[in-house]
Amino acid sequence: MPEGTVLSPHFTIHGVADGVYAAIATDAGFGLCNSAIVDLGDSAAVFDSMLTPQAGADLRRAAERLTGHRVAYLINSHYHGDHVRGNVSFPSVRIVSTRKVRELIEERAVRAIESDRAEVPAELERLRNGTWALRPRERVVFEGWFEGILATPRGTLVPAPDMFVDDRLVLRGPKRELEVLSYGGGHSPSDVIAYLADERIAFLGDLLSVGFHPGVGDGDAASFLEILDKVLALRPEKALPGHGPLGGVGDIERIQRYLRELRSLARDARRSGVSRDEFGRTPVPPEFATWDFSDFFGDNLRRVYDQTPAGS
Repeated sequence: MPEGTVLSPHFTIHGVADGVYAAIATDAGFGLCNSAIVDLGDSAAVFDSMLTPQAGADLRRAAERLTGHRVAYLINSHYHGDHVRGNVSFPSVRIVSTRKVRELIEERAVRAIESDRAEVPAELERLRNGTWALRPRERVVFEGWFEGILATPRGTLVPAPDMFVDDRLVLRGPKRELEVLSYGGGHSPSDVIAYLADERIAFLGDLLSVGFHPGVGDGDAASFLEILDKVLALRPEKALPGHGPLGGVGDIERIQRYLRELRSLARDARRSGVSRDEFGRTPVPPEFATWDFSDFFGDNLRRVYDQTPAGS
């Protein structure tokens, strides 16, 4: 299969290993997050279902076409909408995650669809009239994101996980085993990864971004770092991020440097008596200045400031 095969306007397909595929979200599509497809030998597993039912439906068809099998398992890396709103396009599929992710989907996911629909028109107007300063690629990504929200039918449900991992769960098939692992919450209150030990491929959701600022606003920077240490201990050679192209160990280590920099800046600000609002305007360090989702940086700063004791 040619690299970057287009099976949907929402993603391109990239072969990662025999029977293992990355669905990389297109900038202007309604997918937003990356997903993965794994051929277990008698069925397929999909990692994350993308932002919209439309992208989710294309993803399911792609999985069936590429593997020749029905999708038996859908893994949700965490509860955020761009990773779970496609769940509705996977009927009769076991949805795998933690009990905490199930709880968060049930409490927040459907309500978030409606609140997003209410807020997005004003954000789109700000984007299109030039009052929101964004890089060209960011503008395309955000426009696709917002249009995807508006294209999501009213009343869309988000089916919640019904198969749970506490620490480790193995999905077995005649061709391979896929480990589903949870080390707690870092990017979000509860994060799940998947790992192919034989191929040394990790699917990390938003615990990894390549060329994009990661989000810490709903998580914990210290736990995030600890989780990435555990990921590195698995000795992966390839890593699929939630956003951006396929990465590797160097990209995981780069996110760790980012998080350590946030924590160091927050400690210095606390010691110096810098206010939270002033700290949130700190410029992006040069190593990360070219990354997209640049608006996340201020939110990340404020979150880590709140997690840093005064005088620490």
